[in-house]
Amino acid sequence: MEPMDIVGKNKEDASLPKATMTKIIKEMLPPDVRVARDTQDLLIECCVEFINLISSESNEVCNREERRTIAPEHVLKALEVLGFGEYIEEVYAAYEQHRLETMDTVRSGRCSNVAAMTEEEALAEQQRMFAEARARMNGSATVPAKQPDSEALAEQQRMFAEAHAEMNGGVTVPSKQPDSEADQNLTS
Repeated sequence: MEPMDIVGKNKEDASLPKATMTKIIKEMLPPDVRVARDTQDLLIECCVEFINLISSESNEVCNREERRTIAPEHVLKALEVLGFGEYIEEVYAAYEQHRLETMDTVRSGRCSNVAAMTEEEALAEQQRMFAEARARMNGSATVPAKQPDSEALAEQQRMFAEAHAEMNGGVTVPSKQPDSEADQNLTS
């Protein structure tokens, strides 16, 4: 049997994280039940196939409504069309829970203050977060206070500007020229 083509990729390219799926499988079973690796792989393949089936049908529902973006309602309708109507209530409850958690994240300020940052503040925050991640990865309890070298800073500024331009439809903002000798030292 030939692998099905999924939006330009082979079926083997579409997968789910094995460790996460194994954890989910184990959590659903009593502690004394063991699952063979072949069985875990089969369950993961079934999950991928189910997601492909729901996605495809959701897309068809979306197209019938002459929409270009698949909405949660399209997924719920796809479940009904495919004979999984008994799960609609539970899926909708999970969706609502996710939506509430997402709104709480935005309201708590984790995402809302990013737009108010200047480019320099965003770069400084990015460096701080990278340093924290490196410290966690290396098992270090403290975050090094090392400032990035000028080449790394220039590269990050270039990447940030490219990403910013891409988000704004290709419109670029000229980079600020250094005002003082101290600023020139940072960029040279």
